[in-house]
Amino acid sequence: MRALLLLLPLLAACSLTLEVAYPGHRIQALRTQGTYCADRNTLLDYRFLLEGRLDALEFFFVPEGVDPWRARPEERFRLSGPIFGPQVRGYLEVTPRGEVRAGTAVSPQGIVVEPLPDRRLWVRGVTAGVLGPYVRAQNPVRPDVTASCDPSW
Repeated sequence: MRALLLLLPLLAACSLTLEVAYPGHRIQALRTQGTYCADRNTLLDYRFLLEGRLDALEFFFVPEGVDPWRARPEERFRLSGPIFGPQVRGYLEVTPRGEVRAGTAVSPQGIVVEPLPDRRLWVRGVTAGVLGPYVRAQNPVRPDVTASCDPSW
């Protein structure tokens, strides 16, 4: 018993460090097309380089200067995976007001009279339930008010 009392201070000084490694990912070089239509829905093309794999990918289509964590619910979309790299390409269906409606058929919204903001696409990957960092597109997406709006790249 006496020996145990002498060992307690030594055991208290010991610590155990546990490091958990998860299969991470890295997203870089996110780009989008340069314009979106101001009078109808647009299929917004995107592409990026991916190291690793994703279980899901979160999108944020916000006005220029707005942080992605401040996105309104309708400006967000989550795509379930798995998603593999190295090059990932796809598109989102977006409305003139910035709502993301991927995979739905939506009627045109009509001509929007108020000025629309430049927008920027942000993404964030999810691997093993762990959220990665926000990744900003390299270019903004500007509204196109011409009748011949064709924003594909």
